[in-house]
Parts: sequence; C-alpha cells; structure tokens
Amino acid sequence: MSFDQRTKTLSSDEETTRLPLQADSWSLQKNIAFRMACIIFRMDQELRDSVLRNLDLTYAHFRVLQVLFEKDGQQIGDIARSIVMRQPVLSRVIDQMEVRKLVRRKQDKDDSRYMRVFLTPTGKRHYQQAWPAAHQIIEGGLEVVTHEERDLLCGLLTRIDTHMQRK
Repeated sequence: MSFDQRTKTLSSDEETTRLPLQADSWSLQKNIAFRMACIIFRMDQELRDSVLRNLDLTYAHFRVLQVLFEKDGQQIGDIARSIVMRQPVLSRVIDQMEVRKLVRRKQDKDDSRYMRVFLTPTGKRHYQQAWPAAHQIIEGGLEVVTHEERDLLCGLLTRIDTHMQRK
C-alpha cells in the first residue's frame, strides 16, 4: 500500500483532525519503538535459548525475579508497574511461580487487604543462575557503543519512560 493510499483510508473526520504522516515515518528502520522492541525480543529469545528454558522460566518469570531480587516483598501492583504488565496477568504469572516454588505470597503486615510477594531460596537461586547470561547478552548488544553513549542512551530511555508513565 502506498503512502497516498494509507492517508486516504482515514475517514473525513479524521482527515480534518490529523496531519498526514510523512512517507518516511512509515519506515520500520526509522520507527524507534519498533527498533527498541526488536532489540528486546532478540535479547529475550537469546536469554530463553541460553538459560531460561533449562531453568523452566519464562521471560515474565525472569522479570518478576529481577524486580524482587532488587527489592523483595513488593506488592503485586508495584511489581506490575515495574515490569509494565497488567495486574490480572501478573497475578496468573505469580500463581505459576508459586507452583514452581520461585515466590511466595504473604499478607501485608500493615494492611491485610494487600499481598506481598517474596523470593523463595529457589527463586533467588534461579535468578542468580540466569543473571550472568542476561548480563552477558546485554553487554554483547551494547559493545558497539561507548560508555558515554550508554550513559546518554540510558538517560534518554529513562526520560522517555518517565514521560510515558505520566500519560
């Protein structure tokens, strides 16, 4: 479909309120979100193939373990915000992780309406086994940029993430 065909598919109301996209904005190579997603999915695949599958972990499990390893005993809502996952989906992931004895839920001692999630020794051990491979994959991907560029990239991504959280 050509650029002209794409812009003509808008309804007449949309045509008056939207500016037409420039032809190069349709390019996947210039689509920053697409590029970031490709990098993450590539790293995810490599991590699954190198270590997660052997530990019977999904990438979602790994992300939960990662967040809890940094700060154990978080509420499900806080974990969901950290890993950008809807709370009902995360609850099912945590159910799976409890069955695998990676985490345990405990009622919040200050507010019994809330549950907190804690790493088990097995969960901690699995994360400690997976992290070196994850770190190596990240480092391998970033070896083409300087330390200054890494710092700049991290700052820019943090700024974008903070902005997106406010929306």
